[in-house]
Amino acid sequence: MSKEKIFKELIAEMAKDGEISSSEYEILLEKGMDLGFDTNTVDLLIKLELADSSNRSYDNGKDNELTEQDEDCEHKFKSAITRGGDVLTPDIIIVSENSVTYKKRNKYLINVDSISIPISKISSVELDSSLWGTDIIIKSVGAGEIIGKKFTKSDAKEIRRLIQEKQNR
Repeated sequence: MSKEKIFKELIAEMAKDGEISSSEYEILLEKGMDLGFDTNTVDLLIKLELADSSNRSYDNGKDNELTEQDEDCEHKFKSAITRGGDVLTPDIIIVSENSVTYKKRNKYLINVDSISIPISKISSVELDSSLWGTDIIIKSVGAGEIIGKKFTKSDAKEIRRLIQEKQNR
């Protein structure tokens, strides 16, 4: 993954609401400088990404980059790099109609480790929020547990809501 793509992903993550605050701009400027971009390049990349994200949200009806929904009613969530999540090995939680699956590429980038728990076996969903992101702990009866790290708080709450909704059916 090129440094420009990584930086664009960071911009997209920070501009989820269609705007970038002054503190977010300072962070982007600092990270851009770390990647070797000058101020003009950082400004240009931000403008392009904001224009691109507004086109995507207009086309899709809503801006929903981290959450994907398929015809099979599957919801996919990735850990956020802006919250300290790993770019190369992100935590991925997939909530489907009958199960919750956790996937993470291993440190050698060759295999994907995965845990799947049926919705009926889930006993609790805990959210541990901190300044650097929200950790999700999904405990089950006899099927282990899932610990997803560095998700946005909104994604973590949506995961909990989806699981509780599917349990009540």
